[in-house]
Amino acid sequence: MKFKSMRMKNFMRYKGENLIEFSCDPVKNVTVVLGDNTVGKTTIAQAFRWGLYGAISIDRRKNEDDYLLLNNDVLAMMDANSRADVSVEIVAVDEEKTYTIRRLAQYTRAFPTMSAREASKKVTLHISENEDADTCIEVDGSKVEEVINELFPRDLSHYFLFDGERWNDVTIGGVRENIKESVHILTGLSSYQKAMWHLKEMGGTSVIRKFKSKISGSGNMYDNLDADRKKMERGIERCKEDIKIADVNLQNCETKIRELEQQLEENKNTEALQTKNKHLQVVKKSQSERCLAEYKILANDFSDKAYMLLAQPLIKAGLEMVKAVAGERRDIPHMRQASIDYILKTGICICGTKILPDSPELACLIEQRNYLPPADIGSLLGEFERTASRWNNRSTGAKAELLQEAEKVDAAVREYENTCNELALLEKQMDAQIDFAEMRRKIRYYKEEQQRFATQKGELKGQIDLYQRQVERIELEMKSQEALSEENKKWRERVEMAEAIYERMSRDFAEKEQKIFTELNQQIQSNFSRMFNARDKKIELDKQYNIQMFYRTENGYREEKNLSEGEKIARNFAFIVTIMEYSRKRKALENGRDDVASDTLPIVLDGPFSKLGDENIRLIAKVLPEVSEQVIIFMLRKDWEYTGLDEFVGAAYSIDKEEEKAYASIRKTGGLE
Repeated sequence: MKFKSMRMKNFMRYKGENLIEFSCDPVKNVTVVLGDNTVGKTTIAQAFRWGLYGAISIDRRKNEDDYLLLNNDVLAMMDANSRADVSVEIVAVDEEKTYTIRRLAQYTRAFPTMSAREASKKVTLHISENEDADTCIEVDGSKVEEVINELFPRDLSHYFLFDGERWNDVTIGGVRENIKESVHILTGLSSYQKAMWHLKEMGGTSVIRKFKSKISGSGNMYDNLDADRKKMERGIERCKEDIKIADVNLQNCETKIRELEQQLEENKNTEALQTKNKHLQVVKKSQSERCLAEYKILANDFSDKAYMLLAQPLIKAGLEMVKAVAGERRDIPHMRQASIDYILKTGICICGTKILPDSPELACLIEQRNYLPPADIGSLLGEFERTASRWNNRSTGAKAELLQEAEKVDAAVREYENTCNELALLEKQMDAQIDFAEMRRKIRYYKEEQQRFATQKGELKGQIDLYQRQVERIELEMKSQEALSEENKKWRERVEMAEAIYERMSRDFAEKEQKIFTELNQQIQSNFSRMFNARDKKIELDKQYNIQMFYRTENGYREEKNLSEGEKIARNFAFIVTIMEYSRKRKALENGRDDVASDTLPIVLDGPFSKLGDENIRLIAKVLPEVSEQVIIFMLRKDWEYTGLDEFVGAAYSIDKEEEKAYASIRKTGGLE
């Protein structure tokens, strides 16, 4: 899929009609629009979003009402009775069809104020065959948004409409995208989820629940069991809804924490304090880990040897006391009275000699029996002595070792506490310069709330497991009481088949998700390495597909949360390139092709390089034409020379704005200016 052209009318900074025709050449697949700061580059990116989805990208610090779609110059010329149109027409093509999307909104002026009211809006979609333009059809109005979403999935808009400066800090129409869900769509996993949802997870309307409702039984007991099962199932649904609410609350807490921490970071006006704070945070974590490690060593050694060491005085006194009353030892080690009783009962010694009445053999056995426990404790004393000797040998030097390990624990704790105190003093210094105390209090509050919601979510999952076990038990009882009919047999077989399919799909989904997750993590690091000159850093995805950056220290890699704007862009670029590459390969395989030149979404980049170094601009730029069939870039003139993309440019435009005018215009250039 490629964008062929876009026509804007009175849209934000652009007065009248402005047309951009994008390069669809397979080799010169880059279209570049150059302009200075604040002249209207981001407005073109907003036109893409509004034209496709009827919504624009909203900065997290602003409201949607802060954005006016109608050009200010046009608005100023309106009176209370006049109307003005805002429209964006996007033409896209694939190998077979041309798609013309036109979104129109009509505005009136709330005279005499400089504000506009939306009077009407409309979106149309026309589809024609590339080889026969006369076969144009108009998509039914109720289906237009659905078809547009199939062509350009809104869930993926942050990937092909890429705002390098504000990626993940903005929302589209007030809704922030879920990265994990987007990745599932791009990698094809979402189809598994939809099927599993339809089979079992959509509550009372799921396939399995409907099948079960067809099975009937007889008698009050069956009816009571059926009522109990439905009660448990309603409980499961309530817990799932509560988990969704907990997830929303967790996300809100995470967002608040991230925003507050970013404010703290942005407002630290002393670089030395900031650097020292970061260093102490790393030291604190390292010392905390050392405290735990030293304590584990002490605890393990104490558990292994301390009881032997502490028992030595008691054992010594016990031996002296027992020996004083035990007398001479004449026992056979490990022999017991029960052993001799057994020999006497059988009448044959273990050597084969018969034990006859009044024989010397019998007398010897009786004499030995009197020296064995419980008649005599000599044998037990021997075992006690051997155990005492073994304990003594094992605990030799244990006291010195335990004291030494305890000193190491104390030293580690002292170092940790000193660092904590130093951090507290440092934060006071920072708070004295800028009043961060309230921000820190809010961060602590949201972290506590985050922990509370996480605990609540865990408890709800445990409750669901309990309900599910009860449902399984009830269904076993119901199954035994089902009426023996062909109809019940038919529905029971369908239930079992549906459940077997669900279990198989669940296993397949888990395996595929793990495989994709592993592949993406490997590829994202590879792309990061080849696109960025940063050998001391690496990036990884967590289980929610959030991108984490790590930096190398003497003690290994540690996560860096307070990223610079350049680091954020670097991280995001590696991710978007990885996702687009994976999507392209997957589509090629689906189409039975060995190459990766399969139809994919274009990449539209708004201000991608403004906060990157010259070398990183060059490294990134050379990758872009490889991972997408079409690249559209809006960027600063001063940054273009570092991209090295001149040979790939098929169309170039310049944004012109006269200083005394409030609007800009777009001009096609013969080459790069």
